[in-house]
Amino acid sequence: MKTYTRAAVVVLLSSFACAARAQSSVTLYGMVDILMDISNQGNGTLTRMTNGGLAGSRIGLAGVEELGNGYKAIFKLENGFASNTGVIEQGGALFGRQAWVGLQGPQGSLTFGRQYAPEFLAVSDYDAFFAGLGGSFWNFDRTLSNGTVQSTLMTDIITCRTNNSIVYSSPTVQGVSFGLMYGVGGVPGSISGGATISGALNYANGPLALHAGYLHMKDASDPGYYEEWGVGGNFVIGPAKLYAGYTKDIYPDTTTPATIQNTQRYAIANLGVKYMLRPSLALIGQVSKIIDTSDGLGASQNAYVEAVEINYQLSKRTSVYGGYSQVNNKNGSAYSLGAAVYYGGPAVPDTTSRVFQFGMRTLF
Repeated sequence: MKTYTRAAVVVLLSSFACAARAQSSVTLYGMVDILMDISNQGNGTLTRMTNGGLAGSRIGLAGVEELGNGYKAIFKLENGFASNTGVIEQGGALFGRQAWVGLQGPQGSLTFGRQYAPEFLAVSDYDAFFAGLGGSFWNFDRTLSNGTVQSTLMTDIITCRTNNSIVYSSPTVQGVSFGLMYGVGGVPGSISGGATISGALNYANGPLALHAGYLHMKDASDPGYYEEWGVGGNFVIGPAKLYAGYTKDIYPDTTTPATIQNTQRYAIANLGVKYMLRPSLALIGQVSKIIDTSDGLGASQNAYVEAVEINYQLSKRTSVYGGYSQVNNKNGSAYSLGAAVYYGGPAVPDTTSRVFQFGMRTLF
C-alpha cells in the first residue's frame, strides 16, 4: 500500500513540475563580435583588435513566468564582455548591460533595475548604423585639450543604461507606443540629485516609423545636468530603408569646474540608407553633420562625417562586415570615430580622421 501511495505522490509531483515548466521559461542567449580597427587620427596609424564593432559581445538570461489572465513576470540579466581579452565590460559590473525584473500584461510592462532609457532606444532606430562602427552618430568622439577622448553625445554614454530605474512601456495601439522612465538618484537629502527622467513616443505603420525621445539627468553634487533629445524616423522603399534624424546633446564641460554657464552643446543631423543588394548582403551609407554651439568657441567647429559599411550574412546567425568612415576637422575641432563599445583614438586638431573597420559577429 505504501509503495502505491509513494508512486502516486511521485507522479503527482512530476505533473506539477511539468506544468510549472510549461508555464515558465529561461532562455540563454548571447553574441560574440570582434573586429580589427585601423585608424589614422592625424598622428600616425593605429591598429588594434577590439570588441564590439556592430554591438558589444554579451551573454544573457531572459526569463518569463506566466501568471494567468495575460500577465507575466519577466526578467533579464545581461553580461557584457570583451571578445578580444575576455574581461568584463561596463566597468566590471557582472550584469552591466542589463539587470531588471518586472511585470508584463495587457496594459504594458513595468520593470525595475538597470535598463535602457526609452530615449536611447527611440533615437537608435533612426541611425542607419544602429550604434555600430564609425558611421553611427553614437560613436563620434572628441579629443579634449588634456588628450582624453570622450563621446560627443556624452549624455548617451552616461544614461543609455540607467541604474535604479523604473520603466513603463505601453502596448502598441494603432501603431503608437510610448515609454517613460524615472531613475532614482539616491542622493541623501535631495529628491532630484542624480535623478534621471526619460520618455519616448513611437509610431510604426507599414513602411514608416517615427520616433521622438527626451532625457534629463540632474548631477548629484553640482548645478550641472545632462540633457538629450532627438526626433527622426525611417522609411522602407522596396529593398532600401531610408533614415533621417536630429539629435541634440547638452552637458557641462568636464575639463573645468562644471557650471551651467560653461556648457557643451552638440547637435547631430544624419541622413542614411540601408540597401539590400540581395537577402544576405546589405550596403549601408550615412552622412552626418556635427553642429557645435558650445560656450567659449572662437569659431565654428562643425564637421561632416561620411561612412559606408557592407555586411554579409554567412548564415542566419553569423555575419562578416567591413566599413570606412572619416570626419574632416577644422577650426580646432578634434573628432575621431569609434564603434559600439570603444572610443576612437586621440585626434590631432584640424586633420581628417579616418578609420577602416572589419570584423565578424555570431549569435547564439
